[in-house]
Amino acid sequence: MKELPPSTALWLSLGSHIRHVHTDYERLLAEGYERDAARFFVADETDAVLTGWGCQRSVSDGEDTEAI
Repeated sequence: MKELPPSTALWLSLGSHIRHVHTDYERLLAEGYERDAARFFVADETDAVLTGWGCQRSVSDGEDTEAI
């Protein structure tokens, strides 16, 4: 992430934090879901947290989410 612009690094870190701490992502992985499938299933939850925190962006926008 060192090579990324600070705004991109922050966005990726925020998405990762929300996914791992505030959604069922870890449970889905433990149940055997592939990483991309688990991310798909928690996208709405992740967006809800972002909205609740006042963020106007969402992971569903598809920007800079490849690495999250």
